Amino acid sequence: MNSEASSVAIAAVLDAVSLLRGEVAALSRSNERLEQSHQHIHRRLDEIEAGQAPIADLIPFQETILAKTLEGDSTTHDWLGMLGPVLEKILEKSERDREAFDELRRDVRKMADAHTPRRDGNDEIVAGLELIAGRLDEAVSDSRKQRTVSLTAIAELVGFTRAAALGFRVPLPIDLEDDPLFEGFLLNQPADLASTERALVDWRAAVADAGTADLVMLLRTQQQPSPTDTRQTRLLRYRLSAITRAQIEGRGATPPPRPKTTRAPDRLAVACIERSQQLAELWRAGESTALYAEPELAGAIDLFDAAERRIGSPVDGKSPPELVAFHRELADRIASGDRPMLGSDRQAAAYVPHNTMEQNRDR
Repeated sequence: MNSEASSVAIAAVLDAVSLLRGEVAALSRSNERLEQSHQHIHRRLDEIEAGQAPIADLIPFQETILAKTLEGDSTTHDWLGMLGPVLEKILEKSERDREAFDELRRDVRKMADAHTPRRDGNDEIVAGLELIAGRLDEAVSDSRKQRTVSLTAIAELVGFTRAAALGFRVPLPIDLEDDPLFEGFLLNQPADLASTERALVDWRAAVADAGTADLVMLLRTQQQPSPTDTRQTRLLRYRLSAITRAQIEGRGATPPPRPKTTRAPDRLAVACIERSQQLAELWRAGESTALYAEPELAGAIDLFDAAERRIGSPVDGKSPPELVAFHRELADRIASGDRPMLGSDRQAAAYVPHNTMEQNRDR
């Protein structure tokens, strides 16, 4: 091969190498762009993964919230199911009352319309019938107003029930809890074994140590409506009696039957005076199981406990003179019809019960 041919061949090789180097450079640039794209994708994936990590941590909380919501819905449905028969009875009674009123009004109107001026001596009768018809109209109006109030109370109770089912538990207003519509629940309520209210804590401890026969006798007295009951003591009365009944049934014994109503039929002055004298005698007798069973004396016990903590406990079985005088003062107030209590809120703070009841104490 001559020198000219060699030069041509080398030039061709160099051109090919140059082209190849250009292709390699272009391929390198393309690979670099791909690598940058991959790195960008990896960074985005890392960011997405980092953002999803807290979501995974929230899953147990989401499951808990869902379970709580389902549980609340189930409880609410149970309560509404219990309220259903109550509403049906109210509506049924209201319908019967309305029909009876309307029928009576029609009869009275017919008698009044049958009067003619030509019949002598009927004017007074017709005037009386018209007066009766007017009073019936007023009675119907009052009945409708009462039904509205009753349904409003039920709606308010449903709202409190819904809140409690979702975990927002608050005590019911006394006016609502003591509504006559819910008297059946008061008489048949389950025993409250979790409340930290002083009266309930002490009574749960007392019934555990009392004999079954004594508890049966106490329950007869405890669940008897009192002519001097206030709204607070009436509600407490049947909360205490529910605990007594549960203790008796838990021992396999038969408790006395429940009363038909929570309200005493006789609230005249004589009955109230006799009841106050009975309570005063029970208070003067000192510490006993019967004392803690009596809701109308719960306020006096709270007051005496507060005074005892302030003045001091008995020493060698002897109470300080101030406590003795205060105990007598409370007895006099109870006998006069007063029901002293510590503050106006029946929801007491958390309370630590006494280990045992001291039978020789002045209270």
